[in-house]
Amino acid sequence: MLPNDIQHDQQPPRRLGCVVLITREDTGAVLTVQTTYKDKPILPGGGAEKGEKIADAAARELLEETGLRRTLTHALAVDQMEANEQSGATEGLNIVLDGGVLTAEEAEGLSIPVKARDEIRELVWVKPEQFAGKLATYQADRIGFALDARGAGHGLPVLFIGEPAGVHVAA
Repeated sequence: MLPNDIQHDQQPPRRLGCVVLITREDTGAVLTVQTTYKDKPILPGGGAEKGEKIADAAARELLEETGLRRTLTHALAVDQMEANEQSGATEGLNIVLDGGVLTAEEAEGLSIPVKARDEIRELVWVKPEQFAGKLATYQADRIGFALDARGAGHGLPVLFIGEPAGVHVAA
């Protein structure tokens, strides 16, 4: 397709999910959230709003769902998702950002913010050896690849028009 063939007013709709990988220093468990709309836990995060930067969207969702405040600068995985006719979700991309590692004390201090209690039932720490039983296959695979990338030091800088994420942190 040539640039002149692109009809900019007819771009396909795509969902941009921004999720965050956080682990515990003491157990290696991954922070997930049990939502009111999914059967199994998922990574904290959600959709970017129109014009919102990827890192800012992930940080906002993380704060809303867990109370954690993080400056996110690196992605660990990109997971392309097909449309879901049952839920009505359009096809899209889920960007897994690295939220770092919490001490046991930090992890134990987490609680669901009051405003999120209609959406989030529980914060669930899942150890890698529990992924197969507790998580949906796609979620277990996504998290596994993100953990592998982090372990190998393969974080990918998240940029906005060439500028690194975290330089201008959202309010």
